[in-house]
Amino acid sequence: MRDARRMAALATELVGASPKKRLVASTGVIGRPLPMDRVEQGIRSAHAALSPDGAAAARAIMTTDTRPKEIAIEVPLDGAAIRIGGICKGSGMIAPNMATMLAFLTTDAVVWPRCFKPPCTAPLRPRSTASPWTDCSTNDTLLIMASGASGIQVSPGSPGHARFCEGLLHVCTHLAKELARDGEGATKLVEIQVRGTVTTAAARTIAKSIANSPLVKTALFGNDPNWGRILCAAGYSGVGFDPVRVDLTLCGVPLVRRGEPLPSRQPP
Repeated sequence: MRDARRMAALATELVGASPKKRLVASTGVIGRPLPMDRVEQGIRSAHAALSPDGAAAARAIMTTDTRPKEIAIEVPLDGAAIRIGGICKGSGMIAPNMATMLAFLTTDAVVWPRCFKPPCTAPLRPRSTASPWTDCSTNDTLLIMASGASGIQVSPGSPGHARFCEGLLHVCTHLAKELARDGEGATKLVEIQVRGTVTTAAARTIAKSIANSPLVKTALFGNDPNWGRILCAAGYSGVGFDPVRVDLTLCGVPLVRRGEPLPSRQPP
C-alpha cells in the first residue's frame, strides 16, 4: 500500500491532477514487492513522453502479450458524436474473473456516474464470456474515465444512454476477443454459439463447458473435427438436453443433425 500510494502521489504531482483522481493498477509476480526506484523513474519517463496518441500506452502496459490491444470508435449522438476508446493487456490468465487483465476505457461524453451502476448497467450485460484459461490472479482492474470534453450529456434513461452502452459494449467485446486471441500459446480464436436452451444461463453453462474442455481445445489445435468431444463436453455441463435434438456445425460445416453424424463427417 505504501508503494501504491507513492506511485499515485508521484503521478499526481507530475500531471497536476487532483489527489482524488489518482488511480493505480499494476501486475507482476504475486508477493514480490515492486522495484520502486525503477518504477519512479518509469513514471517520470512516461510523463515526459505523454501525447494525445494512445498507442504508446497500449504497448507500454504489455507483459506477456505479443501485440498491443486497442480500439476507438465514434457514436452518433444528439446530432454530433461522442468517442469511446480502450486499451487493455492480458494473455491467458483472464478467466473466470479477468485475473491479470488491465483495461482502461475512456470517453469524451459527460456521463453520469449512475450510468455505471445497476440497474442502469443492464444494457451492458455481456452476451459472451472469454475463456482462454481457467485461472485467475489478484490484480484485475478495469477503469472507465469520462472527460466530458464533448459536452454531450449521457444520463440514465436518456435516449443517448442506450447508444452509449451499445458503443461501450462494442469496445469491450472487441478487447475481450483480442485478449482471447492473444492467449499464451493460442493459435485460434473460437466462438461458441449455443441456441435453443430454455434460459440464457443454460446456454452459457454449456458453452463454457465446451470452451474449458482440454479435449476440445486439443482437437481444435490439431484441426481435428472430432465433434464427439464437443457433444461430450456439452453433456457433462450439467444442463439437461435431448441428444437426438442436437445439431452441430463447426466452421460453417454441418457435422451432426438431430443427434446423428452426417455422411463423411464421422471422427477418424
